[in-house]
Amino acid sequence: MKVLISVSIPLVAIFAAGTWNASRSAAPHATTPTTVSPATISAPLAEKGPRMWANSTTLYKNERVDLHFAAPNAPYLGVVDPKGHFFYVVFPSATAEGQLKPLVDSKRFASMSSLTIHTGTLKADPYTYGVYQNQPVFTQSGTYTFILGENLHVDDPALVQKVTIKYIHKTRPASDPVVVAMN
Repeated sequence: MKVLISVSIPLVAIFAAGTWNASRSAAPHATTPTTVSPATISAPLAEKGPRMWANSTTLYKNERVDLHFAAPNAPYLGVVDPKGHFFYVVFPSATAEGQLKPLVDSKRFASMSSLTIHTGTLKADPYTYGVYQNQPVFTQSGTYTFILGENLHVDDPALVQKVTIKYIHKTRPASDPVVVAMN
């Protein structure tokens, strides 16, 4: 019994002191206003315009899309097809495996202000386990989303730039006009 009491008393004292200290620090006790210098506050700078945009929102088979950028560019450019399959278009060449190749290496891409992509010939890294050869990207009609960023596998859409293109997997009719997009 003496052992239990000798252990219990210090435990109660520690618990009481911790509770008292926690309630004391929660009480407002500052009497003078605190100023925070502007240098200690860091907020993201608002972008003045799109970092990536396209000259056309609708493309047909064997046409090209000109993607434009406000350099310097992030090292990765990818595209998601209508079924949700992801392809790496631009990435560091040093990370390529097998016969996979970027359309443009990240180092060269960093300073580019535009990139022309041909719907009939674009092949890219399909980001599929065991596939080490570029695959055709524009294979079906639907919406294709180009994604630009430091890391393309993020949950926060604010960390990447996106441009969507409607692709129709047939030759353009003679009467269909070209529309300019500013995403």
